Amino acid sequence: MQALGGLHILSLRASSLPSSPGQTAERAFASSHTADSQTQDPLIGRLEKLGATCHHYPVINIEPVEADNERLKQQAMAFSEYDKAIVVSQHAARLAWWWLDRYWPMLPVGLEYFAVGPASAEPLRKQCVPVTVPSSGYSSEALLALPALTTVEGQKIIIFRGGQGRDLLESTLGERGARVDCSDLYRRVVDARHRHAIVGLIQTESPLLLIYSGQILAAILEIVPEAYLARLQGLPIVVPSARVARLAQGRGFRSIHLAASALSQDMEQSVLDCYTPAR
Repeated sequence: MQALGGLHILSLRASSLPSSPGQTAERAFASSHTADSQTQDPLIGRLEKLGATCHHYPVINIEPVEADNERLKQQAMAFSEYDKAIVVSQHAARLAWWWLDRYWPMLPVGLEYFAVGPASAEPLRKQCVPVTVPSSGYSSEALLALPALTTVEGQKIIIFRGGQGRDLLESTLGERGARVDCSDLYRRVVDARHRHAIVGLIQTESPLLLIYSGQILAAILEIVPEAYLARLQGLPIVVPSARVARLAQGRGFRSIHLAASALSQDMEQSVLDCYTPAR
């Protein structure tokens, strides 16, 4: 019997990023019938090979800020004035590169680049940009523990992120004496398009949930009708950080499994650790 035979897994993430700030999430979905495909998440393929039945439903749309946004334009044009640049997600890294590439055919020298984890760093590394990431943990807290971000008094730092995100990086670096600007490149909008499918799944199959962030947690709680919340909160969930685990516990979830990080292999191992197939 396969290790995950009989297990249904509900993977909850944000939608695919549109190809540019000029394209809305709806147009991106319409232009590619694979936009919500399970194959876009490497973890899904790994879990299916182990026998799980996986269901991938985006519950948040990523909507880039408009391409004519004057604040983002000015920040991109003034990029050489910064000492350090931080990207907090793959979405932020991809959009940061889109903006910088418009105004900097060659990136200015002397800047240091940082990312929360390997996945966040990947879009920049593909452009041959050297990016420093924490050796483990892959969180804002781990990033702030790096020696290069501990002593930053008088330095100018730009944080590429999505709106409505955490303020921990901004506030902590500011307390350490840095001058911090935040470049809010995208918005997160709750996507209830798959509500009926999600409710049907949690009613009939008791799936294990993969929840990657506090925003995803809040979105699924908003999408699922109140009549089914108790059922949802009783399902096992796998989360990538202690912070998300605390948020889930505070919102009534009772079977929370903490992965070592959001990396595919760590989430996969947590699923294997918490699942005992029926014999």
